[in-house]
Amino acid sequence: WPSPPPPPTLPTLTSYTLLLLLLLWIDLCPFSYRLRRRRVGRALYARRSSSRRVRRRRREPGRGGRRRSRRRRAPPSPGVRQSHPTSPLPKPPAGFVLDAHGRVLAAASKRIATIVDATNNLPLECVIRRVFQSSQGDECMLLCPVDTPVQILKSTNFNGWSAVNDDEVEAIIPSAAYALAKIHMHLVVSGFCYTARGGFCYSEEDILEFRTDDGEDIEGLPSEGVEITCFHLDGTHYMIYTPSDPLLFVAVKDKNGALQIADDDLLEDLAVIGAIDEETEFNALVEEEAALLESLLGKDD
Repeated sequence: WPSPPPPPTLPTLTSYTLLLLLLLWIDLCPFSYRLRRRRVGRALYARRSSSRRVRRRRREPGRGGRRRSRRRRAPPSPGVRQSHPTSPLPKPPAGFVLDAHGRVLAAASKRIATIVDATNNLPLECVIRRVFQSSQGDECMLLCPVDTPVQILKSTNFNGWSAVNDDEVEAIIPSAAYALAKIHMHLVVSGFCYTARGGFCYSEEDILEFRTDDGEDIEGLPSEGVEITCFHLDGTHYMIYTPSDPLLFVAVKDKNGALQIADDDLLEDLAVIGAIDEETEFNALVEEEAALLESLLGKDD
């Protein structure tokens, strides 16, 4: 009979051990990655130097959504009949005519306007939300981008998130576009901001909260965002997200009829403040209707 093969040498055992450890690490890497994502620490956001915390909401089973989150309001108590409100309904968005009961009587076919970023001559398509006149008689509009506004954060070795500067954004745009394409979204290099075209689903775990170290909101910045997708490039982890609250622009028509972004002085105009208040009241009504519908359908059980 042939003699048995000699036992493996020490270098061979070491190679086998390293190979097994490598396979085990690859298998457990996604699990370890998820654990680290739950421990996201400080972040620098929107080119501000003040530190803040990025926290993920605790996931609720069965919760999900599309595009942006909705702040949930308490549903009406069971057995209590809801009376019709005595105050009039909030003014609907521009282009819609409703009766006293909220039924749509008419809807305009053209509700899209385009504003151009003077710094790069890139357009941004927007939905016309409000049309009004300023205190000086100028025709103004409150606009919201048609596509989803997106921003990018980066993390190296999972040591927290930081904003991506303009030069770096231009270098990673192809990779960001590919990451969005993998989830059937299209990156649009628009004026004023980057946008993504298409819908996406998310859970409560994907909602981020931006806070200072003291737990306070950052003035002028969204306090909440929704993660869309992530990608890796050259040892750096990037996250594409969208602010939860809608991004609004105040535009005014110039003498030639072209829309221009309003200056800071016009933003203090009472007519502008009133238009923003109308939009806020309408959005609150939409949230209340959604909460009522969910309670009637038993989705909160």
